Amino acid sequence: MATAPKPTAPARVYDVIVVGSGGAGLVAACAAADRGASVAVLERAPLIGGTTAISGGHLWIPCHPHLGALGLTDTREDALHYLDRITLGSTAGPVIEAFVDNGPRLVTYLERDLGVPLFAVRRPDYHPDFPGAAEARTLEPLPLDASALGPGLPGVRTSPTRPPLTSAEARTGVPAGLAEERRSKGILTQGAALVAGLVLAAARRGVDLCTGQRMGELIEDDGAVRGVVVHTAEGERVALRSRRAVVLASGGFEWNPALRSDFLPRVPALPVSPPGNEGDGLRLAMRAGARIAGMSEAWWTAAIAVPGQTYEDRPMTRNAVRELAFPGSILVNAAGHRFADEASSYNDLGKAFLSFDQQRHTFPNARAWLITDSAFRRQYPIAGLAPGTPTPSWIPTHSDLGGLAALAGIDPLNLTATVSTFNTHARNGVDPQFERGHNPHDRYNGDGGHQPNPCLGPITTPPFHAVPVTLGINGTKGGVVTDHLGRVLGLSGHPLPGLLACGNVAQSLMGPGYAGSGASLGPALTAAMTVGGEAARQLPAPRT
Repeated sequence: MATAPKPTAPARVYDVIVVGSGGAGLVAACAAADRGASVAVLERAPLIGGTTAISGGHLWIPCHPHLGALGLTDTREDALHYLDRITLGSTAGPVIEAFVDNGPRLVTYLERDLGVPLFAVRRPDYHPDFPGAAEARTLEPLPLDASALGPGLPGVRTSPTRPPLTSAEARTGVPAGLAEERRSKGILTQGAALVAGLVLAAARRGVDLCTGQRMGELIEDDGAVRGVVVHTAEGERVALRSRRAVVLASGGFEWNPALRSDFLPRVPALPVSPPGNEGDGLRLAMRAGARIAGMSEAWWTAAIAVPGQTYEDRPMTRNAVRELAFPGSILVNAAGHRFADEASSYNDLGKAFLSFDQQRHTFPNARAWLITDSAFRRQYPIAGLAPGTPTPSWIPTHSDLGGLAALAGIDPLNLTATVSTFNTHARNGVDPQFERGHNPHDRYNGDGGHQPNPCLGPITTPPFHAVPVTLGINGTKGGVVTDHLGRVLGLSGHPLPGLLACGNVAQSLMGPGYAGSGASLGPALTAAMTVGGEAARQLPAPRT
């Protein structure tokens, strides 16, 4: 993690104030500055970047300009058709159309104007069987040398779990020592590289990047939002005025127990994002009369919490993705039954944890385990554990499946029967129950060298292991409702003057679905580009 310099004290008056320093907030700040506005970005943490900085940094953008170099094509009609299926009609047509039309413009803006180079990731959409699905709609930033930030800029947050490799390098493998060499040189990749590039772009535009500034309330004059009151790291309370607009880009509410209890399903879930996403902007926007929607949705994932691992003094949880797609593993609940295609997209797999048994009035999949054997442990990583390393004591291990079930608290007869049935089909490369490995997305995350199905292999070699898996939250999807320009709408359906929003504080365009890798950041940054320009165009506050 980068070292944070002393928090920057903001000036008292700006044209535009952006609350939150993730990718959406930084793009909005740059877009406002490009239209002549004076801009401040306020970040409550000592480091810049929010959830974006620890993510893969992927942007899902249909019809982006890099497709031609790959010999691929995409169409607006296909993208709209696909998104209509993904969102299940939960998102207004003009909002979806604005994203599809402006997405390619965002890519050009990032690369040509902001100096953030991208490359296309040749991977399928998350639902390649849906009409309108395509390949390589995902983009990723190139590695960036953090020394370019210089001593005068705030530090950028980095992921505690991702090595400094691109997603392509992480899949195909790299020379031994490359990750450590990059780490020692301060080379950033994925989400951290995206944030660092945006920090440099914002600094070139004179944007004030102010850390240690937590928003405490909105300032309203004559029915319009005209600034924010912040609580500084030093304990001061400071009023900052905006001549034109305040942009909320302050993240979701997955770290706020009260808001989660109010809105999310009653299934235990662990945040995978950085601590600090407590819904600050959401609560204040609601107080100002903002309409909210989609509050029961989140960017769900299967997750693994390794005992003793922490991030910023809070328990750390890891995404579980490829562990679930590699051959020789299954995911079972306490009854010993499989309950999903383990290799499906993490958002869809996460929803399987929310299944409700109306007869028993329980969530039967709330507790789950990844069942593997010693052959799997020798070949594949699990939750940061390198292949072939000793299996830690927090993972139940036993020489037979019945004993393993007793240790973990799983029904032993059902687990034995489940594994036996799975093994019979896995040897033939088929999964009649959930069709694991049946489509290009599943196979993308599997082992391409394993045949006949990259995602299916028997579990036969003792000792056997049961890795505890829980529902995780990469971020929340629900938030304030905005129009196609990013203006926050009130309960009447009309914009609240002087208040705009983008990122996870706003209702997600994706609704209950997830289109492909980067389907959170791609729409968020596209909206942020529009939001920044709209914020700079807001009518100035009357002189007082």
